[in-house]
Amino acid sequence: MMQWKKIGRLPAPGGSRPPLSRAEAWREVGLAVAVLWAVLGGACFFAGAQWVYDSWGTSLNAALIIDVIFLAGVLVVIGFVWWRQRLHGEGLRELGWGRPTRGAAVAVAVVYGLAWVAMSYARGGNPLAWSWQRPIMMGVGVILAFGEEIAVRGLILDRLERCGTGRLVQIVTTGAVMGVYHGVVGHHVWPSYMISSFVLFGLLSALYMYGRRSLTPPLIAHAMTHFLGDPTLMRGILYGVALAG
Repeated sequence: MMQWKKIGRLPAPGGSRPPLSRAEAWREVGLAVAVLWAVLGGACFFAGAQWVYDSWGTSLNAALIIDVIFLAGVLVVIGFVWWRQRLHGEGLRELGWGRPTRGAAVAVAVVYGLAWVAMSYARGGNPLAWSWQRPIMMGVGVILAFGEEIAVRGLILDRLERCGTGRLVQIVTTGAVMGVYHGVVGHHVWPSYMISSFVLFGLLSALYMYGRRSLTPPLIAHAMTHFLGDPTLMRGILYGVALAG
């Protein structure tokens, strides 16, 4: 069995890291998926969204409340990733945080983020509308994007890469992981949400690889979606609960 680095000994920037066996890598991936599905999928999308809708409907205050619920969930996810990295004597930089990337990848990320925001507003909402909830949700949204990115594009893709998993499998796996829990909205499963999320987040994984496995491009695209798209984006979750009846 391959041994992880001892706690407290971080590799030098650009230094090589030992490969992982498939069993080790997929065990780490499975643990990360379990946390994501339980915390974000179960507690936030399934239970949280339904409770917020039943209590406050689809109002702006309801969107803010569900945003705070997701913030609590993402903080758990961030803590999990930090724990797994520190357990092995590493930090976030080994997952691609702060890693140099291509300028073209950043440009693509900006265009992708803007397109994603445009699709969100195409379903309703005014991008110029301003409320006291919006600046709060803009800030929270960046944290939400950061948490998901270090867990999925960071930890999961890192483990898969280190056991020799092909790029296509990496993209499909991460797209499926995020597609599943984004498709559960309240006490209802939306296959259309799963499929669209699979495509959107799978493309973020491809962007991560094109950007030399740096978290910067996918984080820019993902954070832009929340920063420019909330509270409309969060209200969309509540509308999904409403449509399900």
